[in-house]
Amino acid sequence: MCTFAPLFMDLTMLSTTIQKRWWNTRFLLLFGLSVVNLLFMHGQMAMTVEYEYPFKVDAILSNVFSCLIDATFFFLLSMLLTWGRVKGSLLLTFVLTALLSFCNVLYSRFFGHYLPNLAILQVGNLNDGDVMGSALTGFRWQDVYWLLAVGCLLLAYRRIDEGKLRGWLRTLGCLWGAMLASVLAFIIVLGLFHDHNFETSFIRFSPIRVQYTQAPNNMLYRSGFLRRALVCYDDFIQKDLELDESQKEAIRREYTDYKQRTTTATVEGEKNLIFIIVESYLAQTSDLVVDGKEITPFMNRLKRDSTVYYNGHMRPNIDMGESSDGQFIYMTGLLPLKCEITVNIAKDKAFCGLPALLIKAGRLKHSHIIVPTSPTFWEQDKMNLRYGIEKMYSKFDYDKDMDGNEDLDDEQVFQMATQVEASAEQPFFSLVLTMSMHNPYTKCVEHGFTLTDESLSEEYRNYLVDCHYTDMQIEKYIDGLKQRGLYDNSVIVITADHHAHPVHLNMGNKVSDELPLYIINGGINRDHAWTGSCNQLDVYTTLLDMFGIRSDWRGLGHTLLNANYKEYSLGKMKPLSNWMIRSNYFGGK
Repeated sequence: MCTFAPLFMDLTMLSTTIQKRWWNTRFLLLFGLSVVNLLFMHGQMAMTVEYEYPFKVDAILSNVFSCLIDATFFFLLSMLLTWGRVKGSLLLTFVLTALLSFCNVLYSRFFGHYLPNLAILQVGNLNDGDVMGSALTGFRWQDVYWLLAVGCLLLAYRRIDEGKLRGWLRTLGCLWGAMLASVLAFIIVLGLFHDHNFETSFIRFSPIRVQYTQAPNNMLYRSGFLRRALVCYDDFIQKDLELDESQKEAIRREYTDYKQRTTTATVEGEKNLIFIIVESYLAQTSDLVVDGKEITPFMNRLKRDSTVYYNGHMRPNIDMGESSDGQFIYMTGLLPLKCEITVNIAKDKAFCGLPALLIKAGRLKHSHIIVPTSPTFWEQDKMNLRYGIEKMYSKFDYDKDMDGNEDLDDEQVFQMATQVEASAEQPFFSLVLTMSMHNPYTKCVEHGFTLTDESLSEEYRNYLVDCHYTDMQIEKYIDGLKQRGLYDNSVIVITADHHAHPVHLNMGNKVSDELPLYIINGGINRDHAWTGSCNQLDVYTTLLDMFGIRSDWRGLGHTLLNANYKEYSLGKMKPLSNWMIRSNYFGGK
């Protein structure tokens, strides 16, 4: 008996040691799954997001440590929420990281960005049928990862004993202390030796804020969500940015330089301004023939009309806000924020809206907008007031009993525009938004027009069918203007909110992102105007120039009425726009 006692004790101790290590291993497995959720997210983002500058080796290493930091933060937060229950905290940490991963991946496939800080404010947009349909087309075969991760979670989680995990908390604290110390040392080394300049420093908070405003995707990949929240807290509290004298001088010096912003007014007398913003409209569709059929026959005729100004080389300037960004650019003459959905910030600021300036100058008497969605989609109800638009007509004005998930098609939109304009006091400003060319392009509008060219993807063929449908509705609407005697007395602008993303068209790099711009009855001589490469930002300035508006503010773009139009750096204009939006620049005047 005594002979075997030491051996028995040794085996018992060995068993206890193995058991403890086994519990520790299960803990690390569960926590590791949360880290892998974040790593998977960044890996998927790298396949769909356009990063602002190429990765270096230090960026990949930084990403791994950032995922560890973010997962640790979620675990510590979960410990607080579960009153120190380690097992429940592991489960909650997994759920939070998986949810963050899933939402970012799905969002990026639709918008091409990480989730911005205030994306939650636009969650109501998911109630829109087109947006939800677009999001659902974003699923890929590799998304089975989440099912596998949940399976691993269940296998490990059900075998964990809460009591046995509690005894490891001291070891856990030491482990995290060592890890965070290593991370800090690593960050300091990177700060001393990495090849980025002071503006993109990894360890200085103020330049990180600069980096996030200029390269949000790269900053999030390198620094993670916790560090973004810490250095970009003002996105949450909505505090106006305080500009110093040098920033104010840089803004004023730029926008008061009128050499490229003013020529000679081309619109004489009292004329309405009808502004049609077409959803996801590509200039590439102009004059395009597939299966022997013109895709946009009516717009092609306008393009060939010598009295119509046409430019098919306009670059999209949108960022995270997609359609709302396009509308913001055209209505304010500013660029949208790069690191945030602009309307989240702009809805509480003041601007020199295009219709407001035209009404103030006496060129117009009334302004309205026709939207195919609900009034609150992309904060339309608030932003229209900021632009100086007096009255909004939404899908509920067309049919009060419409399904909340259903939007107006383009035929219905133009029908409502026709009814509104029939009783509007002239000269008026009318902004019309279309919807039928919105993705997903897994289906198309059935109207008797089909395409069978197998060299084109199914998604692209569906998109082109939708383009033909919208072209028909624009032709019908403009014919109605002629019949009612409004055509000759109206300047009509037709352009796009943004391009159709190649990933949604499944055409690789075979599709250009250039946008078309048509201006009808603008009195523009094509030989004396610019028809080369330009920006969405230029439309605001061009329209003020056409109508002879000589206000102090004429936008940051250049007028297209100048045949000697000069290219400018959007990189130079971006920080100016950012300062003006965040500081409520016009509200202080």
